[in-house]
Amino acid sequence: MSAPSLPPDPEWHERYSRQILLPEIGGHGQQRLNLSTVGIVADATGTILLPTLLYLAAAGVGHLRVTDHHPEPLAPILDWAKANNPTVRIETAPLFPDPAHLSPWLRGLDLLLDLDHAWPQLQAACLNQRLPLLTTWIGPEGRGWITGSRAGSATDLPCLACPAPTGSILPTPAHPPPQPEHTLEAPWDTLWHGLAGTLLATETLKSLLGLDDPSIWTHALSLDPALGDFQRLPRARNPACPLCARSDDRATPPATTNATTPTRSDNAQTNATDLDTLDISADHCPMTFVRVKLKLETLQPGQSLRVRLSGGEPLVNVPRTLREQGHRVSEPWEEEGHAGLFGLMVHKNDPTK
Repeated sequence: MSAPSLPPDPEWHERYSRQILLPEIGGHGQQRLNLSTVGIVADATGTILLPTLLYLAAAGVGHLRVTDHHPEPLAPILDWAKANNPTVRIETAPLFPDPAHLSPWLRGLDLLLDLDHAWPQLQAACLNQRLPLLTTWIGPEGRGWITGSRAGSATDLPCLACPAPTGSILPTPAHPPPQPEHTLEAPWDTLWHGLAGTLLATETLKSLLGLDDPSIWTHALSLDPALGDFQRLPRARNPACPLCARSDDRATPPATTNATTPTRSDNAQTNATDLDTLDISADHCPMTFVRVKLKLETLQPGQSLRVRLSGGEPLVNVPRTLREQGHRVSEPWEEEGHAGLFGLMVHKNDPTK
C-alpha cells in the first residue's frame, strides 16, 4: 500500500524543510498543520498576540482566525505574520457580542487561544463543541499562568471553572471579576507576554500534532518573571462544577484537531519489488535529505529507494543521516558516464521491529 503523495511544490519543501526533518512531524505532520484552523482572542496590547501569531504562521498552521476587538495593535501584527508566511490564511472577525454569535465563530476551529482573559465567556461553548481551549493571565502576585481545558474524558479533565491552583485568579464564569492589578513593573509584564506567546504557540502545535503533554489540561504552568521560577501546579476537577460535572455525555475523549491526517489507501496496492528512483543531484543540503525523507514516507517498510546524488557534502551527509534513522543504506557507487554523480540504495526500516 502506498501513502498519498505530498505536495510537489518545491517552495513548500523549502519553507518547511526544518520541521519536516523532525521525526515527530515529517511531511504528513506538516500537512496536518497546514490543514488546521486556530482561533485567537487577541489581547489589548498585542504583546502576547505578536509572538503567538508569528510562530503559528511560520510553522504553517493553515488558517488563523483572530478577533479584532483591539484594532490598534492588530494591523501591523497581521502584516508581519502575513509577510512571514504568505501561504497562511489569516482573517479577522468581531468578538462574539453574545452567546448566540459565539458558537458560529468557534465552528470549524481545532483549538482556541484566549489571550485576553475572556475564558468565562468561552468555556461553556468550548466544552459543548469539544474544543480545546488554552488561556494565559497574570495573577495579583505578579506570576504569569498558562493552562487549558478540554471536554471531560475518562481521565476527568477539569475545566477552567473547576478549582484553580493556589495563588491564581481564575474567576468563576457566573461572576467574572475584573483582572486585579499586580505590583510588578511593566518590563516584567512584557517579559511574561513574550514567554506566554511562545509557550502557547508551542502547546498549540503539539496539540494539533497529537503530541501534547496531558498535564497542560490538568495543571497550570506558572512563572515568576522576576525570579525565573517555573512551577507546574495541579488542578482538580470539581464534581459539582456547573459546566463540566455532567453525566457520561462527555465520556469519550475529544479529537485534538479536526484536520484530517493523511492515511494510507487500502486500495492502492504497490508491489514491494517495485523500485523507486529519486534524483537529488541538483539539490543542496538540507534539501537533499528532506527530499529523501519525504519520498521514504510514501514507501512501505522493506521497500527500496534508489537515490542519485552528487559528490561532496550530500554524499557524506545523506547516507549517514539515513543510517542514524535506522534505514539500511548500500555503499555508494559512481554513475557510469557521469563524473561526480553517485548512486546508492536505501531500504526503508520497519519502526515496529
